[in-house]
Amino acid sequence: MKAFLRLTAVFAVLILLTLGAGEIYVRHLPNPARDKHAYMLAHSAEVQTLVLGSSHTFYGVNPAWLGPGSYSLAQVSQTYRYDDYLLRRYPMPRLRAVIVPFSYFSLYEDFESQPETAWLASRYRIYMDCPLHPRLSAYGFEVLNFGSFKEKLKSLWQPARLSWTDRGWGSNYTYRRGITPIDNGAERAQSNTYADRSLATLNAGFLSSMATWCSRHGVRLILVTTPVMPSFRTNEDPAQRAENERRLNDLLSRHRNIEYYNFETDARFAPDDFYDADHLNNRGAQRLTGLLRDILERDQARHPEG
Repeated sequence: MKAFLRLTAVFAVLILLTLGAGEIYVRHLPNPARDKHAYMLAHSAEVQTLVLGSSHTFYGVNPAWLGPGSYSLAQVSQTYRYDDYLLRRYPMPRLRAVIVPFSYFSLYEDFESQPETAWLASRYRIYMDCPLHPRLSAYGFEVLNFGSFKEKLKSLWQPARLSWTDRGWGSNYTYRRGITPIDNGAERAQSNTYADRSLATLNAGFLSSMATWCSRHGVRLILVTTPVMPSFRTNEDPAQRAENERRLNDLLSRHRNIEYYNFETDARFAPDDFYDADHLNNRGAQRLTGLLRDILERDQARHPEG
């Protein structure tokens, strides 16, 4: 019996050591959350235009083309809860404009309310020192989110797919001549359609909170619906689209400082501008960022004193 207990103890120690080594390895992998946090701790006082949001702005808006003092805190699947947190997290005395996506799915996603994506909140706790969850919790360790932990360990034998620039823009959705974009509109629209739309009130509240903060600090809040391919638009649920329009109109009526620009069906975007049905490639990002830069520069011309 003693021999069995000793063997069990040795086996448990080996497992713990292996998991501990895996935790250390994964934490030292290239990580956009950690890089963005480090940048903002060092340079937030220089930021004049801040890009927030999900993959639609992470890939679709390149701060390098917006002008000096522009930076992106957007990340894949980032929700309004964390946009609101990040907007307040760092001192930005020179901030003049904030760009936030208003996408087909934006009002219906929240890590804390949806167990299947809850693990994504760990990147803010572990790498951005976000206090919304305790350090000693499931959000404080990579290994406790075992599905994503296993995926990250795959970097031991395969190259990372995600890349980003020093301004925080996702750079791996590249345009290649002759390569047809992934026209997966039906699949993408379906995966972003929610029968339960109860989170709309919560997320509209986070948008309202950001609008109030921007108003108090004299900052423009620019909401942007990024372009999608026709196949995505065709497969959108009319009820969800109507709910989006109702919530948006309510926000615009209550917060006069919000500016809204809808590029969803903008004819200036060609098929070659897309990576897939609802994400721009780097060529499309250059086009969209140029349009946003023009919007920012027109305002600067009207109000040169800032």
